[in-house]
Amino acid sequence: MSLFRRAYNFILYRIVPPHNMYTHKAERFYFEEYASHILPFFQNDKSLLDIGCQMGRFTIPAANAGMKITATDIKSGFFRFIKRQLKGYTQITFRKENLHQTCKAFPPESFDVILCVELLYNLPDPAENIQKLASLLKPGGVLITSHRTPGYYIYRFVKTRDFEAINQVMEDTHPHYNAQTVEELKQMLRDSNLYVKCVEPIGMFSGFGKDAFTCFANPGKLKSEEKAALKVLETDRRLKSLFCNNARYLLAVGKKTSNQ
Repeated sequence: MSLFRRAYNFILYRIVPPHNMYTHKAERFYFEEYASHILPFFQNDKSLLDIGCQMGRFTIPAANAGMKITATDIKSGFFRFIKRQLKGYTQITFRKENLHQTCKAFPPESFDVILCVELLYNLPDPAENIQKLASLLKPGGVLITSHRTPGYYIYRFVKTRDFEAINQVMEDTHPHYNAQTVEELKQMLRDSNLYVKCVEPIGMFSGFGKDAFTCFANPGKLKSEEKAALKVLETDRRLKSLFCNNARYLLAVGKKTSNQ
C-alpha cells in the first residue's frame, strides 16, 4: 500500500471518521454480533489494551465490566467522547499513538486482553502485527482482532466493475487492501503461539455506505423485527460455513497458553 494511500485512509477513517461507531445505528447492530464473542472476556480487574478505540464502543462496556483499561488512538478527540460516557471512572489511561508506538511502549506480558478491531486491514503485515500484539499478552491472555475478507472486496469491486482489482485481491497483490480467509487467520494465530478460540464472520448479508451488501439489507434502516430476522441469518451456523469468507469482517480470537 502506498504511503499516500495509507495517509488518505488514516485521515478518512481515523482522524476524520465518517460516523460515530458508538451511536451509529448500523454499527450498533454489528456491535451486537461482536459482543457475543468479545464481552465474555471483559472481566472485573482484568487489564485491557484497546488499540484504535475510536469512540469507545468496546472501551465503554469494558469499563462498565470493571476492567483496567489502556485505550489508544491517533486522534485524542475520541477520548473526550469516551470520558463523557464514563464520568467518574478512573481505571483508564488514554494514549495518543499508533499501533507501532504502542507495541514498543509496553514490555512483554503486560495485558490480560488485547483488542484491535477493524484496524489491521489498514496496515501492512497483519501476521507480523498479530505476533507483536501476542507478545504483549500475559499467559492465559486473549488477543481479539478483526479483518476484512476476500469476498468483501470482491463483491465491492464487482459492483464497481473493477475486475482488475478483483484479480489483485485474489492474488494478494492489491496495493491498498489486505484480506484474510478463516484458515489464513487461524494459521496466523498458531504462528503467534496462540490457541485458536474462534474465527467468526461479522455481517454476511448486510452493509451500509459503500458496502456491496447494502443492496440486500442496511441494518440501520430496518424495523426492529427485520433486524431480529437478519440477526438470525447472520449468526446461523450453517450459513456461516457457506458465507464466512464473504463477510464484512472476520473476528479472530486467540489465547496464549499458560505454559508459554
